[in-house]
Amino acid sequence: MRRLPLLLPLTALAALAAAGPAAASEWHTLRKGSPAADLSFRGADGARGAAEAALKHAASELRLQGVSLRYQSELVDGDHRTVRFAQVHAGLPVLGAAVAIDVTRENRAEVVVLNVARDVSVATTPTHGEEAARRAVEATYGMTLSERPNAALAVFPEAETGGKLVWVVDVRSDRGGERYLVDAHTGKLVHRRSLAVHARGRVYPISSAVTPEVQDLELSSLDAADPQTLSGWNGNFKVVNYVDGDLAAGVPLTLEQSVGPNAGEDFLYDPPTSAEDAHDQFAQVGIYYHLTRMRDYFVSTHHIDMGAPSWKLVAVANMLEAGRPMDNAFFSGEGVGEPFRAPNLIAIGQGSFFDFSDDSDVFLHEFTHYVSANAVGYNGGQFAINEYGLSPWAGSIDEGIADYFACTVNGDSTLGEATLAPFGAARDLAKDTKTCPGDLVGEVHEDGELIGSLAWSLREKFGAKVGDRLVWGAVTLLTPNASFGDFAKALKRATDKLVTAGELTEADAGAVDALIESRGLNDCEEVLDLTGGKSQTTNMLGIDSLVFGTGASCADYRSQLSLQSLFHFKSKPDRAAKGVRFTVQVDPDRGHDVEWSIYVRTGRHVGFRLGELLPEATNYDYSVEGITETSGELVIDESSDPPFDPTQTYYLVIGHKNCPSSSVTVESEDLGVEPPVDPTDPVEPEPAGSTGGATPDPTDPIEDPEPETVVGCACRAAEPSAPVAPWTALAGVALAGAAVLRRRARARREVKA
Repeated sequence: MRRLPLLLPLTALAALAAAGPAAASEWHTLRKGSPAADLSFRGADGARGAAEAALKHAASELRLQGVSLRYQSELVDGDHRTVRFAQVHAGLPVLGAAVAIDVTRENRAEVVVLNVARDVSVATTPTHGEEAARRAVEATYGMTLSERPNAALAVFPEAETGGKLVWVVDVRSDRGGERYLVDAHTGKLVHRRSLAVHARGRVYPISSAVTPEVQDLELSSLDAADPQTLSGWNGNFKVVNYVDGDLAAGVPLTLEQSVGPNAGEDFLYDPPTSAEDAHDQFAQVGIYYHLTRMRDYFVSTHHIDMGAPSWKLVAVANMLEAGRPMDNAFFSGEGVGEPFRAPNLIAIGQGSFFDFSDDSDVFLHEFTHYVSANAVGYNGGQFAINEYGLSPWAGSIDEGIADYFACTVNGDSTLGEATLAPFGAARDLAKDTKTCPGDLVGEVHEDGELIGSLAWSLREKFGAKVGDRLVWGAVTLLTPNASFGDFAKALKRATDKLVTAGELTEADAGAVDALIESRGLNDCEEVLDLTGGKSQTTNMLGIDSLVFGTGASCADYRSQLSLQSLFHFKSKPDRAAKGVRFTVQVDPDRGHDVEWSIYVRTGRHVGFRLGELLPEATNYDYSVEGITETSGELVIDESSDPPFDPTQTYYLVIGHKNCPSSSVTVESEDLGVEPPVDPTDPVEPEPAGSTGGATPDPTDPIEDPEPETVVGCACRAAEPSAPVAPWTALAGVALAGAAVLRRRARARREVKA
């Protein structure tokens, strides 16, 4: 049983972000003495008042005219507060748009993190009503759902279009639920995503390996009742057991809560004799204990108030998929219905070989997803989208953070010693080999390992107390669509606050910077720089990975899917340049079944809009499309339309329908720029009698000039028939999945060393 990190279920093909494509995060520092900072400080009524005053007085500078914000929450970060706002349009939520403001203990706003949609103008009166939206969703199931789905209006921001008015329709399922967006003006389904955040791997039981002897420990925060049940947290938590149901087929879950004390007031059940027992009480008691332990950690260490009804949680033990083993665990904000109605669900699977309830790492990882979703809400999941197209980075950050807090609370850098390790799939956060961008593969759990290992390095450097504060302090500043670069900025901000408080030194801050740089996070935004001939290598998921295990083939979905490179790229030409050449080399993991395109835009990144299932490149100035070789280039010069302009920055992205996953190397070259003369080159002395002239001796042979490479002009999006560049095929190296991509990345590092 090998971990297959790049293999995603077919049901995720159309599962995109909970957040809409608001702009990428913008970071603004309010300098002391600036009107926004000083006016937020003077007479502010608490952190919220300071934040609201800062937004009011900096509205012009932050370009917030016409943007409506609604107060959301206030989070504690040491003696600072993070005040969060959500964007609304005509009273409706704007999906994925948020603002976070860091406020000092003196109530001075210092940092504003914006992720807002500035051009929302869509009409908010729906043409198609709520019932029509439900029918559109039910049509995807081919049946009437037995449980009426929830539906609500919202605005889906879409760059340069004014946005879409959508019905948000939530459907429960045994995998945590599905969220659909239905265009309220056309009635068409435009968006779908899973509401579950899944732990990875087949099993995660570690307690049977790390602490094999059972102990009788206190179950704190139980709510007194007659009969006594596993309910606590002042009515906000229940542990129940799966009985029946198949929500994917429209059959609601049937759950029961029947476990009571068996030894006086104590719940002293022994582990089941069979690992396949789907009704054991031991699993339910363990879930209550560990989730309560994790709740106590977040409440006491990070001062999070979980008392509101919105935090109500139901945990399901021995979860099955329509009566079949479920080798997984997940958190879902869809929650469960009556009689245990709650807006949050953590489901712990009864697996094929192991009961996931044996592993506290599973509970703590999923609980961290629950905390980040309710306190911050930045995770858009595997198929999150923003103005750059697909953007899984916030989901990757959340997976890494969930790994970290599970490990730090358990005091162990490894997840899955009992069951993942035998299959070579345990996660060891003490390993610090992954870097951005070369080791990122586009899968949230795989890429989250970089964040988890960085967080663990902070813990090893400064201890658990400071490490935990740094990591959580960074999380509080994240907005939907956060990039790895945003996490690095947030981490630096959290560090600066501890330096100001005297808890860290400037040397410590330098150590944090060095750790960030060692992972490549100092240059890990949505756009990677190619300026000056720099080369960037990263990876691209293939369609084969998406359809693996479904019985479908790449050919079945190639016409419906349009994937893209993980990153965009940019190049700022030399002012003396006469043109720019972009060169792309694709190295498939197996075979050569590739079909890809190069898109370039002047002045800003290539724009994306929702396609049939995934975002598609729509706003660009130049393109070379339908490349079926493994090498290609795009040249922009004076003959291009529009002509080359050395004052502009050029942005590139790769779109593709490649079957195999692949690594990709992108380079840029300025054309017409003379290379600098090396002053150290020796100069041959002139022979005696030489006149020093440049005329060759008639007897000297004249070398033939090298043949010129034939290169076509870059073509505009509106002119697909324009000439394109010739391609030179590269030999592909046979690889196998993300494990091979990881080995290849390690080999690159070893060669460089």
